[in-house]
Amino acid sequence: MIEFQYKREKENILISLKTDSTQIGTFHRIATIIYALKMDILSGELGTVIEQGHEFTIDSFILQADGGDTTQAAFKLGMMMDSLFSKNTKFEEILEKLQIQEPAVATFFRETPEFIFSDLPERNETCLYLESSAGRGLLYYVSRILMQNQINIRSATIETDFETGRAKDSFYLTDASGKMFASSDLADKIRREILAPIQSNSR
Repeated sequence: MIEFQYKREKENILISLKTDSTQIGTFHRIATIIYALKMDILSGELGTVIEQGHEFTIDSFILQADGGDTTQAAFKLGMMMDSLFSKNTKFEEILEKLQIQEPAVATFFRETPEFIFSDLPERNETCLYLESSAGRGLLYYVSRILMQNQINIRSATIETDFETGRAKDSFYLTDASGKMFASSDLADKIRREILAPIQSNSR
């Protein structure tokens, strides 16, 4: 089930979606489609809500489309979202058709990124604050590593500071067992994997 809406606002696209797909990797799937269609997430809010005993993700984003054809880009995005959350379509099949070119990860970390894990006992969640150079594909890249480590994104706030050109994103996370993990080896592992491209280039 997916409810998808969009509208144009000047040069950008505002989208909102609600889905009953709340498993690990849901946001990565969304970020993958956005990246593949040559759009960039400028800002956004991700959330998880419970309605009548069922969990739903409710997300909203402001997107920037390459090439300036925002209407066509938004239409393609809606079509891909329908396919993405169809129970008859496998994500792997969508990836094969998209033939995604990996982003140049080093461009996100031209300057030293801030990368902070902190546990929030009152929420039973771990906050990951990431500040780095902004660029198309950053969220696709980061969300993939979180998914590969079985991290669930419960909510998030995505921001771009246009004066500094920096992404300032906060993710509220739990591990595969639904627990906080900032003080565990898992947090260090995720940090190493995200920063691996620039660490290997500095050797």
